[in-house]
Order: sequence, then structure tokens, then C-alpha cells
Amino acid sequence: MRHFLAAILAFCLAGFTTPAAAEGTFHGEWQQVSSNAGECATCRLTIHQSGTSLRVIANNDWSAIAETSGDGMADGAGFWKRGTRKTYSGKSFDIKLRRNDADELILLMRIEPIRGQGRTIKGVFQRIERLQI
Repeated sequence: MRHFLAAILAFCLAGFTTPAAAEGTFHGEWQQVSSNAGECATCRLTIHQSGTSLRVIANNDWSAIAETSGDGMADGAGFWKRGTRKTYSGKSFDIKLRRNDADELILLMRIEPIRGQGRTIKGVFQRIERLQI
């Protein structure tokens, strides 16, 4: 837990630098296209990238922070919002993000054990392109 809090503090102190830094490998909005936890046509991620630091916010009540390793991969930790009726309410998890050759985002989320068993959720996301006016 102490490492997780230290990572949050480091991320917050890093701030957001320039627009160029925000146009990183992971930055942007992502739409889920498949998952071993069930299909979800409305599941999305918003990733804010500042240098090697990522802030990941999901529209289904979880968030995480991660650090990139410079090779299209990132590792971090997060938690599911407490007080929801979702299965993982209040649970923490480790997260791995990877970009593949098809320009997709692969997410692996290892959730802390529930009744003695952990679970790994794998999701595949595609970037949502912004409409140009």
C-alpha cells in the first residue's frame, strides 16, 4: 500500500508538462472491443500521459496509475470504487498495459483475491479518434 501511495504522490507532483508530452503512446480515449469478463460496448478508458506517468480512468468505476517502460508497455496499480454494487467494489489490483502491432491497447488486470482466488481480466481496446471539425 505504501508503494501505491508513493506512486500516486509522484504522479501528482509530476504534473502535466506540454501538449507534446501528452501525445504519448497511451494518451487518449479507448473503447473496449473484447474482454474475458464479458462484452461491454460502453466500456471506455481515458488515459492521461505525462512523460512516463499514466493516469487511467475507466467509466465503469475503476482507476489506476502506471509507469511506462519505454517499449510500449506500462505497469501500475489501481482500485475499484467503493460503494458500488459491482463484484469488485473496493478491491485493489495490479495492471499491465501493452500496445500491440495492430495499434490496440491490451490491458491485464490482476485483482486481489476474493475468497482465496485472484482473477486476471484481459481486455482489448481501440483508440477512439476525435472528430475533426
